Amino acid sequence: MARFTLEQRQETSYEIKNNLDAVKIYFNRRGSHYSTYRQLSKRIKLRGGQCNMLYSDELDTSVTHIDNYSEIFSLQLTRECFTELQDQGSIGLDLFAGKLANKHSALVSSDWHTMNAAMDRCIDDILNCPFRQDMKKIYLRAKATELFVLFAHTADERKATGFQVKNPIEIEKLYFARDYLIQNYANPNSLGKLSKISGLNEFKLKQGFKLLFNTSAIDFLINYRLEKAQEILMNSGKSVSEVAYETGYTSPSYFGKAFKKKFGRSPGNL
Repeated sequence: MARFTLEQRQETSYEIKNNLDAVKIYFNRRGSHYSTYRQLSKRIKLRGGQCNMLYSDELDTSVTHIDNYSEIFSLQLTRECFTELQDQGSIGLDLFAGKLANKHSALVSSDWHTMNAAMDRCIDDILNCPFRQDMKKIYLRAKATELFVLFAHTADERKATGFQVKNPIEIEKLYFARDYLIQNYANPNSLGKLSKISGLNEFKLKQGFKLLFNTSAIDFLINYRLEKAQEILMNSGKSVSEVAYETGYTSPSYFGKAFKKKFGRSPGNL
């Protein structure tokens, strides 16, 4: 497991080369960058909140960071470890497993998956491991397995539903819509306004958002607000009412009900 963070004032490029025969899962948590995978002859633009799985018996990659802040978390598994976990029944990784068996470099999907809140929480748990020595090893091994399962489940869902957003311009607009919601989460916006801002009609916005991010735009905004509210409550001395208003709720009581429904306890009991 490894975490990489970068703060920059200008575009930064570097090379990554190694001969590790392993499966690598990349979680691009923050920031946009271009990655050129020479072993796959692919150049890909990655946005914050995307993940994918790569197999190669060596790595020859160049990376160019665009944004001022970037954070990447990676999980590497031996071929034997991956095969053992895959045998538990992930249909979404079957094709990838076949290429790995023949030692062919491959990505699970040419369309990078969208990270969900469970993946983010699992990575945070890993980075903030409360244990030491042998207990730390057991804990991190369990969390690494959990993170693999979360990724595999996403791959299974995409295969079962049939991922259909192929137009790169539409994908770019959908990511713009998602990022706009993140940046303006405390300010209510109608689907009509979001449609105009993103350049997509309402039908394509609703359908494409669901396919690409496995949730509706409204549910994404609600969940993001509540995750943000939990973060603020846990890391500040602000009252429940202050946090409710700060995250876009006009009624602290309604905020409390929504918070309890999502997290299983009221915001005042954190």
